[in-house]
Amino acid sequence: MSLIERPNLMSLLILGGVVLIAGGYGLVTYTQAPELEHYDVDPDYDFGYDFERPDNVVELPKDLEEISGMANWFTEDEVIAVQDEDGKLFIVDVNTGNIKADFKFGKDRDYEGICRVDSSIYVLERDGDVHRIQYVPGQNEYDSKKTETDFSYRNDTEGICYDRRTNSLLIVPKDQGLNPQDNDYRRGVYAVDLATEQLEPQPRFYVDEFAVGEAVYGKRKPYKIKPSGVAVDPLTGDIYVIASVGNIMVVIDRESDIKHIELLKEKTFTQPEGITFNKKGDLFISSEGRGGKALIVTFRRKVSLGAEKVKQQ
Repeated sequence: MSLIERPNLMSLLILGGVVLIAGGYGLVTYTQAPELEHYDVDPDYDFGYDFERPDNVVELPKDLEEISGMANWFTEDEVIAVQDEDGKLFIVDVNTGNIKADFKFGKDRDYEGICRVDSSIYVLERDGDVHRIQYVPGQNEYDSKKTETDFSYRNDTEGICYDRRTNSLLIVPKDQGLNPQDNDYRRGVYAVDLATEQLEPQPRFYVDEFAVGEAVYGKRKPYKIKPSGVAVDPLTGDIYVIASVGNIMVVIDRESDIKHIELLKEKTFTQPEGITFNKKGDLFISSEGRGGKALIVTFRRKVSLGAEKVKQQ
């Protein structure tokens, strides 16, 4: 009697094959999974935060379920946030998650990042366009000035921040670099000079996926990263890049050398999108809800490097 004539046996064999394949895949995944969550790549680098013990985790209202970026505000425990559908900005208390104020600034578009330079607010669109708003206390609606860059939707620009040292906006694309010939394993951090409003054609900084892989896996193997946020440490000038694809945060210095790596726990960071610091160097990371509650997670700096370094940035 053939297998076709014995359907129960055939079903068992197929099920057994599926189990073996799944088990083999699970074994490979397990053996390739990182053993650690924290990597001190530079032994002389003093990473200032304890990612095992966040100082505060707050849930955000439904209006910010798809929070896509945030930046520091005028007070130490407030941030300004944008979500990726409405042309609306929100002032949020990081201790409670409550929205303190909101205001309209533009049409509904795919907004992915935000940063603040004194009273100027810059909002990044997915196609690389940057919208500038001049904030006035008490004003509820704004007309924004749009600046187009050489980025497009194929780059999928996700993060923006201010680099005080060079008076530049730093932008990270999630997908392709600005030029097709850019190294696929180097995730570029590009700069817009605010004096000229021109985007530099080559990355100013980069995250090397092979260097990350060597630290995480212990061998020459790329760790796939698609950046979703970027911030500059106000005390050290180091660049922090987070990625929702890879659930990772990488700290690099001004020479693009990796200083520290954190693998972000998915139970907390479902989809990490926003990252910023206050003037004291406290770190805030936001995560989209992805069907649940969006969060802002606070990490207070363990050791202050002193106010004098803040003035130098």
